[in-house]
Amino acid sequence: MKKFKCFIIAFLGGILLMQSQSVSISGKVTDENNVPLLGVNVLVKNETRGTTTDFDGNYTIDDISPGDVLQFSFLGFVAQEITVSNQQSIDVELLTDSEALDEVVVVGYGTQRKSNVVGSVSSVEVDEATAIPTTNVAEMLRGRAAGVQVNLGSARPGGGSNIVIRGNVSVAPNGNSPLIIVDGLPFDNLNDVAPDDIASIEILKDAASTAIYGSRASNGVILVTTKRGVEGISRINYNAYTTIQSVTRNFNLYDGSQFIDLKREANRNRFTGDYLNDENIFSPFELETIENNQFVNWEDLVLRDAVIQSHSLSFSTGTEKTKIFSSINYFTQDGIIPNSGYDRGTFKLNLEHQLTDKLTFNGIFNYQNATQDQETGGLNFTTITPLAKPFDENNELVKFYLGNSITAVNPLWDQRESTDESKINLTDVNLNLTYKITPSLSYTLNTFLRNRNTNRGIYRSSLHSAGDEGIGGIGVLANTLFKQVLVENIVNYTPQINDDHSLDITGVQAFDEQTNEYTQLDKSGFTNDALGYNGDATTLLNNVRNLSERRLLSFLARVRYGYLDRYLLEATARADGASVFAANNKWGYFPAISFAWKLHQEPFLENVEGINEMKLRVSYGATGNQGINSLESLGVADDRPYVFGGQTVGGSTASSRLPNPNLKWETTTTFNAGVDFRLFSNLFDGTIEYYKSNTTDLLLDRAIAGTTGFNVIRFNVGELQNEGLEASLNSNFIRTENLRWTMGLIFSTNSNEIISLTGETDDNGNPIDITDSSGRRLSIGQSINNIWLPKYDGIYQEGDDIAGSGNPLAQPGDVRVVDQDGNGQIDDRDNVFTNTDPDWYGSITNTVNYKGFELFADVYFVQGATRLNNVLANGELWKGAINGIRTKYYTPEFPSTQYPRPKPDTHLHLFPFSVRDASYIRLRTLTFGYNMPNSALSQMGIQNVKIYATGNNLLTFTDFRSYSPEQDPIIDGATSFPETRNITIGTNITF
Repeated sequence: MKKFKCFIIAFLGGILLMQSQSVSISGKVTDENNVPLLGVNVLVKNETRGTTTDFDGNYTIDDISPGDVLQFSFLGFVAQEITVSNQQSIDVELLTDSEALDEVVVVGYGTQRKSNVVGSVSSVEVDEATAIPTTNVAEMLRGRAAGVQVNLGSARPGGGSNIVIRGNVSVAPNGNSPLIIVDGLPFDNLNDVAPDDIASIEILKDAASTAIYGSRASNGVILVTTKRGVEGISRINYNAYTTIQSVTRNFNLYDGSQFIDLKREANRNRFTGDYLNDENIFSPFELETIENNQFVNWEDLVLRDAVIQSHSLSFSTGTEKTKIFSSINYFTQDGIIPNSGYDRGTFKLNLEHQLTDKLTFNGIFNYQNATQDQETGGLNFTTITPLAKPFDENNELVKFYLGNSITAVNPLWDQRESTDESKINLTDVNLNLTYKITPSLSYTLNTFLRNRNTNRGIYRSSLHSAGDEGIGGIGVLANTLFKQVLVENIVNYTPQINDDHSLDITGVQAFDEQTNEYTQLDKSGFTNDALGYNGDATTLLNNVRNLSERRLLSFLARVRYGYLDRYLLEATARADGASVFAANNKWGYFPAISFAWKLHQEPFLENVEGINEMKLRVSYGATGNQGINSLESLGVADDRPYVFGGQTVGGSTASSRLPNPNLKWETTTTFNAGVDFRLFSNLFDGTIEYYKSNTTDLLLDRAIAGTTGFNVIRFNVGELQNEGLEASLNSNFIRTENLRWTMGLIFSTNSNEIISLTGETDDNGNPIDITDSSGRRLSIGQSINNIWLPKYDGIYQEGDDIAGSGNPLAQPGDVRVVDQDGNGQIDDRDNVFTNTDPDWYGSITNTVNYKGFELFADVYFVQGATRLNNVLANGELWKGAINGIRTKYYTPEFPSTQYPRPKPDTHLHLFPFSVRDASYIRLRTLTFGYNMPNSALSQMGIQNVKIYATGNNLLTFTDFRSYSPEQDPIIDGATSFPETRNITIGTNITF
């Protein structure tokens, strides 16, 4: 008994001693060059406890006992395990792992080591991309990957941008939009992804990479992977920022006194040079404003500074069997134009659970609720005269800003009396089961359901200019329901042959169905304005109902083979059947093959110290395009009610579109050659690529003579070629313990050319050009994006040989164009093509880290682009009838060589004059951040805190006069929503 008591006392004492020895372990993790490593995972082996290192490489982990094993792991380095004894500080030096350095990238239906990628795949630096405060994820890709061009679509809150990968390969509507895949699922809108949820972005560009997606991928593929839970680590992350938006532009409008001078000059006698009396130029109302010196700056009245706020809260955790990531995001943006704004809330859940040793379940649930408010249509404040009176003596808005005798309505009045809001509800559910039949053979069932419901309500009150004709207001209710169902059966086989050979075989059968339902009601005669479009109305003005459906059935297979991890071969074949094509042409077949050679593993390069990696790639393959409406191969009817016997009777007529029962696939074949390299101990890494793609059987929408009973037809004709060169280079110029400097360069060029059209020729044997339904003139040897006008040649000056020019009736100060054929007159035969696409575009990024401080700068270039400035092309501006972009116009006293003379009649050739260089250089992003030391945070249970300030669109250097060098000043009769300069203050906290 005495011995037993001694044993119990000793045992309890040992436990107490061990408990008393539980301590906090701190330390620093560096690489071989003593450079601190940020984000190293530090885990307690066989437990779920862990942490990560901060910016200085420091870590702290609590409740560690002697005998515990700490695991240190970081991408690109050899993992280490260290057994804790009695020390309280453990510093670790991780060694570079040449194989681990080769990161894993997402590709079609799986992942690959980057060194084994044989196609053209670009990875986007997510941290740099998400530095932009917006929900427009497309803008985050600008300048981040070679060959990816982003063009601003709409700068209004909730607006989007157009992404073009390696040029326009199609003439079909919506035929150049890339396929967007998020977590393996097709998304119809990239902006449905919350930026804070994004873990990685890869862009597939050549046919070898995209062929596995077949008909959906002729314009490239954007692969987005959202964040997942990590085994052994639990994190709570909070990210918030506030942004102030202000208008930025490189032009001024005429103020009151300048506009008066413009009108006087426009009405100046061209023969005597005398000015007319003001009474002969201005209305009595305008004379009164001139006398009272009451001028209006419409930009100041319409535009305002506006605020963006964003809050994101996420939680992630993981065990050996279950991994969870969940987030809530809220984003709100006021527009710089009143009545415009955007609010969005999202919820996301990513769940992975291993049900058995063989069966794994993956589930993704997304929910989004958003509201977008838009300003009233037709708001054009850049051309309104400053000789106006928008407010009365009591500072109340007046309806007729040019006096009651003129019915022009004050745009601020219509803004106040209008509502235009859209409410969007989006629900995504993805359920995925993977069964591991054998260690090398697996089967996956992937299912996806998407519902997007958009309700738009527009109301013009009884005081609005559209609702004041005794109809008691006008309301429009529109509902759009989009539904998508996707089912995929995926089989993957990766047999273990031997060390010299590797094989990976993937087979997929997929079914994709998309349905669009659209309903619109237009009504008037509202009882009152209180309820807006939700109120009761007495008259139904219009009732629209549209339903469309498209289905895609696909079969595909891919084989990857590697020999000695040096010679890599990949072959893909896919067959797609699309419901949008005619009965005999529904199926398209798209093969691709690619090869890669790792030169650096050859004996003759193994000992070359300056080459860490050198891989040559070549590929050739085909993809298809089905980017047309669902019924274009069929004859359809349009609703045409008629009156018979005093009653309206339902009826219909043939659609204005001539059906084409022979419509078939548009096919793009692409050749790609590239080299990937890492040099001088990974000081430099980059890629150089050349590509050439040819699209045949173009899905061309062509206008036809109305005498046929139809207006347009879609048919297959011609060939289009894109050719380009891409280069990207990254460098780590400085990498010391306290200072790091990295630079990235991206360069892209693309030329677009029509190779053939219908084969028809004119009387002289020249190929006949085609004008498509959008007004583009398509001509062999020219780009599909062009302007066809006479060539601008300056402004006529005193002493010029005007009589011998192509415009003998011109006078000094008029626009001069080139008489190409020298026949003494200007007509269509003098027109020339001007390519609007840029010659090249690219970016330079710099990141400098000093201790806890971080500086990031991004400069974006677009060179050789051309646009037509439609404000300068408006003849009413040069008559002094409207306001517009202020210029130093021609006068006899100060003859300009750049801008014409104002005059009361319409200038000839204003459109050629208005074709302007739209190249620009922009300081797009400048961010300064600070990561607080770990020692100041660990006691509060906080892992990391970063505070930062970011400026976007800070400086833009361009000769194109507009709110954005990528936008016309006026679109569809309304002023373009101005692009803004943004100043952001934010913080990121990790618990």
